[in-house]
Amino acid sequence: MPVDDPPPPELFVARDRARRFARRLRDALSERRLSYRGDKVGMETLVDHADENLVNVLEDIAQTVADVEARRIRDRERGYMEVPLLVAADGIALRLETARRIERARGLHEAPDAEAQAAVLELMEDALARIDRYCAAYDEKQPVGPARPVALDRVLRRLEQAHGIAHPAGGAGADAAAYDREPPPVASDAAVLDDLLRAARAAVPDAKGPWQVVPATPERPLALALGKASAQAELLESPDALHRAATVLQALHPVTVRCLGRRAPPPADAGLLSEAEAPAPDVVERIELELADAAAQGLDAVVRAAAGAEAKLTADAEKAVRALVEAPPVPAEGLPPPARMVALLGLVRAVDAEVVRTLLPRASTAACRVAASQVPREKTRKAPVKRDLLLVLENEFADFPAHRVDDVAQAAADGKLSAKHMRPMDAAALLAVLGRTWRYAGQHIRRALDLEPLTDADIEELIGALAELAVVRRALEGGQAVEPAGIATLERAGVAILGRLGRLA
Repeated sequence: MPVDDPPPPELFVARDRARRFARRLRDALSERRLSYRGDKVGMETLVDHADENLVNVLEDIAQTVADVEARRIRDRERGYMEVPLLVAADGIALRLETARRIERARGLHEAPDAEAQAAVLELMEDALARIDRYCAAYDEKQPVGPARPVALDRVLRRLEQAHGIAHPAGGAGADAAAYDREPPPVASDAAVLDDLLRAARAAVPDAKGPWQVVPATPERPLALALGKASAQAELLESPDALHRAATVLQALHPVTVRCLGRRAPPPADAGLLSEAEAPAPDVVERIELELADAAAQGLDAVVRAAAGAEAKLTADAEKAVRALVEAPPVPAEGLPPPARMVALLGLVRAVDAEVVRTLLPRASTAACRVAASQVPREKTRKAPVKRDLLLVLENEFADFPAHRVDDVAQAAADGKLSAKHMRPMDAAALLAVLGRTWRYAGQHIRRALDLEPLTDADIEELIGALAELAVVRRALEGGQAVEPAGIATLERAGVAILGRLGRLA
């Protein structure tokens, strides 16, 4: 697959970019406070630059998100903190856009003055606090977590109160009920969970509350839903901001997102003297979320939350996952009990066996050998895989084992793949390069492995889970101390792998 060398990405530090957002936002907040004080004392000639500053912040955020997504820029120190930066940036932008909308409603006398001012300042201050949380996470090298109790009821009340002020025409109002029954606290990352819920709310801006809450049971995780789907509604892809937030939070605990609505009609063909219309976005009518606590759920709920609604387990995999669900929980501090470690070992062994069973024969075909021989390589004597290609993969998947791509691709090209090449990190490398349709240097690279019925989205989730499991497993096998959050990550990743590979006959 001959390709041209892509231009090298510009290097930046994600934390420094977040701090730049903060500097501009502080200027906007100072201007907004000054403007409100001027209103109170009748200083009508006071020039208000706050909205202009907010627009600058939002443009900076939008450009940063676009550059990171297009891989025009890349963090030079911690590539795994780029997607968390996008999640934080999405959440900050949603707060600021809501604040601007409330300010416009206040200016049109559609919202009570005092209530609107308080909401605007709270949203801007909360956006600054979100930047601070991201910078602290960057310094701690921790993309998400640790999991701590989050008052979900308070998060939903604040979210719906601001939404009600910003959308007065919706009829709900700031005093409307935020939920139909009080949700329990959840163990999660408060900042990323807030970003997830804001992105969900933004996807259905016209939907009237309250949020529908279905408490967890041993067979089903906690469920939240907002909006009403029409009879013609179908399953849609999640908006980018919602998908990113769910992906980051998945590293801490299982999250399931379903978007229901109407697909946009195809754009009309361009005429001889007219340009083609831009495609219209799909219309999301209903959002459904599941937030699972693997330690408190039954087998079916755990597997569905970790690996999707279509998850399936083989007999041996089900035995391993059931033993994990029934084992004593991991304590908040200290070592896991021996029974938990035995169940964890069984889970890892089940993953090893399932990877060999499903992937080794599929990667030993002639089509796979041909595709592997065409992986772009440097024009040097030893001809390793192009470094730019590895950078793309490292940027796309946290903890991606880029160092294994060369060996795995060469073994596949030579027809010498064996069980020793099917370790989780090797499987992640194999799937990332040959197991999906993706883009590199402006060209489509077609899937070479027959992995039906798994979609490319399933494969990407599988790659991420394999990489996560490999990192924690390596630390455990190296005798390093692993925090409870790391154990939870390994367990969730293991269940996600088994649930998806089990769908391969």
